[in-house]
Parts: sequence; structure tokens; C-alpha cells
Amino acid sequence: MDSQSSSLHNFSSDASELKSFYRFLWNDKVTERSITDQIQSDCERAVNERKVLVLVDSCSISLENKHNRLQDYEGLSRTGINKQGRYFGLKLHPAIVYDMETNMMLGISSTQFVHIDSSTCEEKGDKWSRKKQCIEEKESYKWIAACNQSKETLAKAAHITYVMDREADIIELLDRIPDQRTTLVVRVSHNRYVIDEQGKRILLNDLLARSTNIAEARLKINSKKRKRGDAEFELRYERITIPWRQTSRIKQKKNPDGVPMTVVEIKEVSNQDGEEPIVWRLYTSSEVSSHSQVLELVDIYKRRWLIEEFFKLLKTDGYDIEGTEFSTGKVIRKLILLVMKASIKVLQLKAARDGSSSEKIDLLFSEKEIRCLKSLNKKLEGGTVKQQNPHDAASLAYASWIIARLGGWKEFYQPSRPPGTKTFVWGLEKFESIMIGYNILN
Repeated sequence: MDSQSSSLHNFSSDASELKSFYRFLWNDKVTERSITDQIQSDCERAVNERKVLVLVDSCSISLENKHNRLQDYEGLSRTGINKQGRYFGLKLHPAIVYDMETNMMLGISSTQFVHIDSSTCEEKGDKWSRKKQCIEEKESYKWIAACNQSKETLAKAAHITYVMDREADIIELLDRIPDQRTTLVVRVSHNRYVIDEQGKRILLNDLLARSTNIAEARLKINSKKRKRGDAEFELRYERITIPWRQTSRIKQKKNPDGVPMTVVEIKEVSNQDGEEPIVWRLYTSSEVSSHSQVLELVDIYKRRWLIEEFFKLLKTDGYDIEGTEFSTGKVIRKLILLVMKASIKVLQLKAARDGSSSEKIDLLFSEKEIRCLKSLNKKLEGGTVKQQNPHDAASLAYASWIIARLGGWKEFYQPSRPPGTKTFVWGLEKFESIMIGYNILN
């Protein structure tokens, strides 16, 4: 099997190490809790006194092609339906932590495997049963659970800003999560009725359409779905209150008279070539009093793509977690947690590659690993200035250069050809193998 396309083989350099890794994952003393505790502990140490973004989203891990290999479905859920029937996998719901000041991923503050019933409410014969449930009984409670767990993990952070997509447009979340050190930025999903500052009830989109808080800005479009270039946008913002629905079952209300929010809109007005204009509407729990603050919120929300990059690394761009050969759900879950931890390390090294980050090498590597890296650096450097590691030995960029060289990066003398994600995956794999021998010799 190609060692670069199998998530399991990416952790093993030879048959002996592969066998040991099998035993590790099959060991019942190695629990999911022990792995997640270590992941969250690493994150807790990294966030001290930082202002951080917490990016929360869901990802489906499909094991559709492994239907005949799976022997134990414990811990797996229905993730889809095909011609052969339901197929199983996992619904992963992590919260990853990012520091905008240093442009660095700091870790994972919460991880959930979300259980999905094998039958829908309609299939059970009561399609309205979901309407009768409170949020704690629904799958969507995962958003609130992720924020609550992250608050515990990030207790030492100076400030937390949660960034979430449309699926998190849930009134209970908007009500419960904000506090003095916690801000929300959530993409609007529902054109619901809100209360404006004059106390009038109005649809959200209608309120924004008549808003007088308007400014224009020229912004750069950088999307695979659109032609790249500059475009004109209108910026709007309004302070609102979101009223509670009388028909909903609510166990807890932090703001019983309605949830105060600011809604901002960024709308493209110079659309050309018949392309669908870009429109973003965002809720934030912070007060907005200027259009420069609207642009700051947009810049924060744009960072949400980093969690998509994280999911891509898990599934297709590095570890191919869906290609695992394991046959039991509980082992696959532990493997995914380990791959998540490795993926964060890859993204951290990638972020440090250009030397602009102020992060130190000990953020990711132990004293013994740093000594090994310094020994490797002497062997990897060439005789000319361009072939030298250009970074300070105390910086994370120094380690990033070495790991990329181990991964086969040869364009180190061309700044326009930086190492990519797979290069760091391969480099880390090789470094872990080298550390085994280094530990034996030392």
C-alpha cells in the first residue's frame, strides 16, 4: 500500500512500528478520553493570555466503501443513504483555536463525535417530534456543547471569539454563550422577525434593506467560485433584539425579554458577467458603531476557511482517514483523534514556514526533539548561503524549514515555491521515524 495515501501508514515507517501502532489502538487502556484530554491540555498551555478565535464546524467521515470490512459498528452513526441502504461513518464536530495576531493555529479546544439516529423522525412515524424537543435533546446542541467545553479549555485565554457558519444560527446559542470575555460571530441563516431599536417588529432582511448605516468599500475577491479581483461592496449594521418563539420548548433563558445582537451585512454591488453577488450577513454579540468594525468582523469570519483546510487535511490532502483499514468503530474513533492532533501540527508548521510568525520552536517540540532537529539541520544545509536555514534556531520557522526538507522540499532557494501541506505530512512522518533511533542512541 502507498504509505502516503493511508492514514495508518502515515504513522508508521516499517512493519514493526506498524504492528506496535495496531496494538496501541486496540489496547482498551488507551481510551478516547485520555487522547482528548491530552489534546485539550496541549491547547490549554498554548493559549495563555492570548486573544483567540475558536472555529467550530462539522465534518462527516464516510466509511461507505468499507461496508463489507466493518465488523463492529459500535461508536459509528448513519452518515448517508445510497442504493444499497444506509452507510455508516462518523460526524466529527471539533473546535480549533487560532491566534490572529501571530497567524498561528494553537490546538483543539473541544472534540465531539455526534451520534445520529439510524432512522429519521419521519421514518419513526412522527415527523413533528423534533419540534417538541428542547435544544438539549437535538443534534444541534453540539454547537452549545462545543462552546461550553472550549470555555473550560481556554480558561486562561484573554478573550475568546467563536466563529461559526449558518448551522449555528440558533437562538439558544446566541443567548447563552456571550459574556464579558466571549464574543460570537455567526453567519445568519434565518430571515426571522426581530425587534429594531425603535421597538418595531420587522423581518431581518427588510430591516437591513432600509438601514441608513451605509458605507461603501472596495474589497478583493479571492474565491474559486468567482473571478478574482476587486469589487464594490455596501456595508450595513443594525442593533437588534431577537424575540423568543412562544411555541419553542426552552429550559434556560439568559435574556428572557429577547436576545440582543448586532447584525452586519456586506453586499456586493458591482457584480459583472451575471455572477451571483456575494452577500454575507453576520450576527455578533459585540456592539458595532462604525463601518471599520464591520470590516474587522468580515476579516474574522474569513478565517473560518481554516477549519475547512483542517478537514481537507484529515480526509484528502494528507491522511486519508476515510481509507482506514480498521474494522471496528472504537478503534477508528481513536485513530481519528490521533490524526487530528497530527493535522494541527502540520498546519502550525505550514503557518510558520515564511518566518513571519513570532512563535517559538518549543510550542511544538520537546528539548530532545529540538536537539535532534539541530543535528538534522547541519546535514540538510548546503554550502551556499541560499542553502542555509535562514531562520533563528529558537523560532518555529527554523523547525518548519527542517521538516519541509525532510519531506522532500527542494525549492528552498525560491521564496515563491514554499512547501505545501503534503510535504509537511511526509516530513513529520520521517522525523518521527528518526526520533525513534535518536532516542535509542541517546
